[in-house]
Amino acid sequence: MDFQALLTRLQNPAPQGPVDRLAALVVEHELSQPLSTLLPPALLARAAKSALEGWLASPTADGELAALVDDLQEKLARDPRRLRDTLPPEGQRALHELASHPYSPNRELVLAVLDRPPVRRLTRSLLLDVLIEFSRKVSAPVTENRIAKGFSGLAKLAAEQARASGGALGGIAGALSDEIERQVEKRAKDFVDSALSGILQQTADALSDPARAQEHAELRGAILEGVLGLPLSRLGRELSQLQVPRGAAVVRQSLGQWLASPEAPAKLEELMRLALARDGQRPVREVLQAFGLLAPVQELGREALRERLSPLVASAPFALWLEELMRG
Repeated sequence: MDFQALLTRLQNPAPQGPVDRLAALVVEHELSQPLSTLLPPALLARAAKSALEGWLASPTADGELAALVDDLQEKLARDPRRLRDTLPPEGQRALHELASHPYSPNRELVLAVLDRPPVRRLTRSLLLDVLIEFSRKVSAPVTENRIAKGFSGLAKLAAEQARASGGALGGIAGALSDEIERQVEKRAKDFVDSALSGILQQTADALSDPARAQEHAELRGAILEGVLGLPLSRLGRELSQLQVPRGAAVVRQSLGQWLASPEAPAKLEELMRLALARDGQRPVREVLQAFGLLAPVQELGREALRERLSPLVASAPFALWLEELMRG
């Protein structure tokens, strides 16, 4: 067969033609390789490091991110829909089904999240506000508040005399109210300090109790409904307050410092090896088949490779290469 005849056959775009069969041959060869051979951890680590370094070194990355966020915020601000309107009914049903799945987190995990100094400070402040407000309602005015009258016989007597006489006795009743308020405030602080650990423990018990799994599911469903009902314009306003570009700048700085450290390459490779530890030695075909993905990957890989090979085979450099090869 001469050069021109062979080139004509190779350039045949028909299904099951030479290029199509070559694409299928390459795909099948790659699928027969172990996963760690196709995706070597060391190569993945170098690629990840290079990609991150390229992003960090880009002088336009921050500006592009800011422009992207501004554009998204502007579009959301003009969108009259709610979040649920952007999701297909099937997606909403799936989210509700996931939210209603019975699940109670581990108690130690919940407590580890809740029992932190900032959470303690916030909880203490909220409890104190409630108790002190209650004390004020109870203690002022003594002359009109039936709860305050029950604090002591003196309070009751002062209140009755104040109603009858007014004047100095009314002042005594007011002073007694102030003293009751001060005492309640002091005791409220002591109570909150002593009760805070118990409150967090009980909260963890409530959130992790399997017997309350249905309540937990209802809570997640209510939260999901609230999220889906949010207007997109409100989400746009929240996006502007997140200061995404500023946060990205912090991440970029920290990531750049870490990538420049001596241990970064080894850590990246360790992460890649950990990701491939389970299936790294299995052929790619087996891994894909286990997840029901073999047939789609075969078809898409063959199609993508055929589309890349066809222009190459039809190019003048390929024809020149083939002619030189046939000449020996």
